[in-house]
Amino acid sequence: MTAVAIGGGGGFIGRAVARALAGRPVIAFGREGLSERTCPEVHALIWAGGGREGGEAALAEMHVVAPLRALAVAAARGARRVVYVSSGEVYGLQPVPFAEDAQRLGDTPYARAKIRGEDEVRAAAARLKLEAVIVRPGVVYGPGQRPGMLIPSLLAALRAGQRFACTPGEQTRDFVHVRDVARLLARCAADGAPAGVYNAGTGIESAVAMVVRALAWRLGRTDLVDLGALPYRGSEVMRYVLDATRAKERLGFVAQVALAEGLESVVSCPEEQVSA
Repeated sequence: MTAVAIGGGGGFIGRAVARALAGRPVIAFGREGLSERTCPEVHALIWAGGGREGGEAALAEMHVVAPLRALAVAAARGARRVVYVSSGEVYGLQPVPFAEDAQRLGDTPYARAKIRGEDEVRAAAARLKLEAVIVRPGVVYGPGQRPGMLIPSLLAALRAGQRFACTPGEQTRDFVHVRDVARLLARCAADGAPAGVYNAGTGIESAVAMVVRALAWRLGRTDLVDLGALPYRGSEVMRYVLDATRAKERLGFVAQVALAEGLESVVSCPEEQVSA
């Protein structure tokens, strides 16, 4: 049985994808890259690597250059499709819900890198005669996520007994559990899954303040949360929710982890299980 190669396989999303592919051979790789000399034949490449840190050059390396290198190796080893994990952040500031055919107006360094990555991966896949799938997740969360994003940063502060300053939290987000994102990525890597662009979201808007209060209450540290201590960013997207229709109609995918269940999963996760 041919393997599925997972770029960023040791990270937060990559590890969840490997679990979702249980029963199939998996080649997980990180910054060391994918080697044609050592890599067995693969069926598909899922690129889930890279973070949000660094300047324009670092982000381009993580989200454009590195996946293109891996794609070339995977194609040489027999891959028939590539699944590129982008972000709902590419939609930027526009009316909600964000559908896959909406303009990509995201103008943060991270969004620009993802937009370029989408375009170059699709172009390379076309040259190499591979099917390309672009997946745009909402705000992914779940057990083992390292600080840097809202939920793990909040948990780390409260567990350390430190105050957590944030905006008033009126902005909404489409919080999607990593387990659901991993299920969709595994489905997209399978034979017969239609190529194209898919949102990975719940279709539900949740206020940031509600999520912050819910987690603080679960930890018994509501006294440490300072909602409104920070201003909104000048470019703040106040409403962010994905249209989840296409993935449901074409792939039979519906997010299954309700927000209350998902928040409980992160609170109960042992601190030592945080991804690198």
